[in-house]
Amino acid sequence: MHRSPQAREILVQLAYDLGEAHALHRLCAGPTDATWYTRMQQLQAQEAADEGFRRRLVESFNGGFAAGSSEFPDCTPQSRAAERAVAARGAALAQQLAADAATTP
Repeated sequence: MHRSPQAREILVQLAYDLGEAHALHRLCAGPTDATWYTRMQQLQAQEAADEGFRRRLVESFNGGFAAGSSEFPDCTPQSRAAERAVAARGAALAQQLAADAATTP
């Protein structure tokens, strides 16, 4: 799929949020949980047609994972709330992408 430069930046932000959500979710679900990681794999499969952009997505995901990992060491009500906030931010980005796709020929 061809995305506008603006949409590609939204995808990079979304990858970051997926990484952060992955780190936060694993605090409570355990280190083998792949809920958000699986979503990242789906995003890559659909959106990362070229190697350079795939690398940007992976680096952004890893950055988000590092941020989420450093913010909370354990599963707490605060870490769960942080995951919900990141998921909501990601959902808003996905809505922006859908709107961009609807207006891009």
